Amino acid sequence: MLKKLIVSGLAVAVLAVGAVVFGSYTTTANAHPADIVGVWEVDAAAPYRPHLFTFHQDGTMTSTNPTNVQENVSQPHGGTNDSLGMGVWKVVQDGSDRFVVGTFEELNAFADNHQPTDKLSVSFKVELTNDGDGFDGPASATVGSDTFPSHLTGVRLHIDQNAVNALP
Repeated sequence: MLKKLIVSGLAVAVLAVGAVVFGSYTTTANAHPADIVGVWEVDAAAPYRPHLFTFHQDGTMTSTNPTNVQENVSQPHGGTNDSLGMGVWKVVQDGSDRFVVGTFEELNAFADNHQPTDKLSVSFKVELTNDGDGFDGPASATVGSDTFPSHLTGVRLHIDQNAVNALP
């Protein structure tokens, strides 16, 4: 009986240590990702504004901007159309500061013949506001071989409770 208690106690101890180690690993690897998870209206220093970003719990994200906003009949091929942006993000700690860094890409095609052209790649480093309802920080946008500085300012979308309350 004593041998069974010792073995059972050892098994519980091993499981507890494993849970602590695994829990520490996942916490360190994902450092509070729920802070950014959600949908955001984002003002980007770009020719077209605003964008919508969705940050998913698994470290992926999507971005979108108004449809056909880059079409322009005076440009060669009538300008371009871009796809939904898709990318990845993570939380990084730099001393006492915590940032969300990431990159997303959009595929572009000519508006007239739908043939591929240069893709857009945007990288960013934003800091959340203290209340968790905003973020702000620098970004860079690369199209083909050209890179341009940018800036992102985001505001979290919330349920419009007044509108919901007014529903029958």
